[in-house]
Amino acid sequence: FVVLLESHVGARAEVPATPDDIAREMFGPNGVLHVEILERGGVAIGMIGWFRVMSTWLGRSGLYLSDIVVVEEERGRGHASRLIAHMAARAQAMGDGFLKLEVDRSNDNATAVYERLGFTLSGTDPMLAMGEALGRLAQRA
Repeated sequence: FVVLLESHVGARAEVPATPDDIAREMFGPNGVLHVEILERGGVAIGMIGWFRVMSTWLGRSGLYLSDIVVVEEERGRGHASRLIAHMAARAQAMGDGFLKLEVDRSNDNATAVYERLGFTLSGTDPMLAMGEALGRLAQRA
């Protein structure tokens, strides 16, 4: 699914993640990512990753959704919407007050789906420090 997602947004050559990296982050001693799989007839056709976050501004915890992907031949059938609705129900059951996600700016179809589901732009843009930038920053500690 990760390769499919990266290929869909045209980023496969830029993403260094391997299956071992992903397994470590999900199942290792400090695993942080949870994944829900959507199946049809025992075959995985979609997935959504998630983890809990806290917003001090909202004073609430929530779920951060990541890597929402449906196999190409199943797209356009409402599967992504079902995965997100499932996560909304999970969030409420856990006492969380919001869902948060990021969308690739070039993915107009996904943006339209999220807007139809009630998501709005938050007014902030994500920023990322990784690789050499992360190393330089850590050296300042």
